[in-house]
Amino acid sequence: MSILLTNRPTAALLSALLLLNFYLFHRLLRQPVIDLPTTTTTTTITTTTAFTPVILTTSSTHSPTTTTTTTTPVSDPPSEPTTTTTTASILPEPTTSQTPTPTPTPTGIPLKLWQKAGPRGLIPPTPEYISTWTTLNPTLRHEILTDGSSAAYVTNAYASLWPEVSLLYEAIQVPIVKADLLRLLILYADGGIWSDLDVGCDRAVEEWGVLETGRNDGEVSVVVGLEFDGWQFASWTVMAAAGSVHVRAAIEYVMGQMGRIAAEHNVTVEGVTMEMIPDVVDASGPQAMTVAILQSLSRELGETVGRANISQVREPTLLGDVLVLPQAAFAARQGGYPTDQGPYLVSHHYAGSWKNEQGGE
Repeated sequence: MSILLTNRPTAALLSALLLLNFYLFHRLLRQPVIDLPTTTTTTTITTTTAFTPVILTTSSTHSPTTTTTTTTPVSDPPSEPTTTTTTASILPEPTTSQTPTPTPTPTGIPLKLWQKAGPRGLIPPTPEYISTWTTLNPTLRHEILTDGSSAAYVTNAYASLWPEVSLLYEAIQVPIVKADLLRLLILYADGGIWSDLDVGCDRAVEEWGVLETGRNDGEVSVVVGLEFDGWQFASWTVMAAAGSVHVRAAIEYVMGQMGRIAAEHNVTVEGVTMEMIPDVVDASGPQAMTVAILQSLSRELGETVGRANISQVREPTLLGDVLVLPQAAFAARQGGYPTDQGPYLVSHHYAGSWKNEQGGE
């Protein structure tokens, strides 16, 4: 203290410094507060609670394969509706390749005659043959189809019931094959009597002795007669009840034959020509019908039914529900008019309109 008092210059300097510090401290306290920008990163935690009503929510965010997405509209609906699609809604109902068989009518074989005219119409002597049917059978219902009405018939009867057959009939370009198939399709769908236009009736159908049997108890579903060879069914005149399994078998047989021939020539059925068919009798005609019916009978009866069962039959013979008539019934002219086989029912005059390069008119 004595030093400070005695050393006046030093004391004055210290006093000045103290006053300056006091002044600066006082000024600092009176400065206004100014917010400066910070560089601190602020992390904002957003909860989903406030946004839940307006977003898509998932039941699981960790299992995308099992996530079910639902839309929760609040004020504005979604621009496109959310639709849940299942396999069943985009695939057609299961179908089977097996077409159901129509239930046979309880009345057996209808008393109706079916025939088909070619593009040239009913040229002589066809009207004469037709008159034998109408004269001897005044109550016989009779329908003659044309190419156009035949196509319409098959479409109406089979397009939904058996579409493969309808398409096959439309595709076939060989007239005789088309006519052979039409015969079977009519008998299967409606039943009745089929007879080619070159066949005359020699005896009233109601005197044939076969309609009443089928009409009463359904014992007979098909009536066929032997050709002149004695072991093949004639196809120019055939009787059947609707829905016969044997007629169906014949249809399937022809379908198989046409498919096989087409495959052998690497063409579609539509491309099959008459010259590609080795023998139309075997493909769609009487031999095809004979084989198919015998095979069908074998399945129905559980035993082999073959040529030995029908060869040289001399009286009406019932095989299962198929009535086989002797040669005299439908092929008397070709068989030399046998006298030991019962009455002559029809006469086949063999117009042979199908025997050309095109297989018919």
